[in-house]
Amino acid sequence: MGKNKEINKPNLILCEGEDATLFMIYYLTALIKNGEEEFNNFQAMNFGGNEELTNYLHLLPNLPNYNSVKSITIIRDAEKDYVAAIQSIRAVLKNQGFPEPFRPNEIARDDNIKVAFSLFPTLSENAKDGTLEELYINNLAESPAPDKVIKNIDIFIDDLKYNGRDFPRIHKSRLYTYFSVTDKFTSLKLAEAAKAGAFQFDCGEMNCLKKLLKARPLHKLATNYEQS
Repeated sequence: MGKNKEINKPNLILCEGEDATLFMIYYLTALIKNGEEEFNNFQAMNFGGNEELTNYLHLLPNLPNYNSVKSITIIRDAEKDYVAAIQSIRAVLKNQGFPEPFRPNEIARDDNIKVAFSLFPTLSENAKDGTLEELYINNLAESPAPDKVIKNIDIFIDDLKYNGRDFPRIHKSRLYTYFSVTDKFTSLKLAEAAKAGAFQFDCGEMNCLKKLLKARPLHKLATNYEQS
């Protein structure tokens, strides 16, 4: 089940991998600090790699406090084929007996639970190929906007590609090259950089996700826990 095995809140956000999970924890923290206290009732959990989602959802109902869960939102990268990503999530939900949304940011429900899914980088109903890193680099918090820096990074990467270097994860390459030319973020992982202020959480994509998360009932468990 990954590192985060305990259900502490009634609204679960199941994330692909540690970076996405920590990113969502810092996002929830930012919302709460901004006065949106309803997000105290959300918990980000790491379901692992995409191939592990089936097993994760199979085991999830066996965890203590699962009967108090009111909503589940699954978030993963669209990668190189958003259509395939959508089909994969829907197939897993159907096979594991969960309500099955037809498209990203649509809510499916039964008598007990609401289920939705969303895809990086758009986090909206208008999915496209890409990853969390693409969302990140499009919403950097540096002021003024680092457009010239990113443009020069792209020139650098294109030159390396011309000389035979391959970049199978181009979004990661662009983002971490940007980190490497800053003083503040050069040694940080993606989620650590988000916590340190590299990312602008108040952006269109994150607001689409916030709208989706808020479109469900918020209930408290008998005991409140810190987000972890």
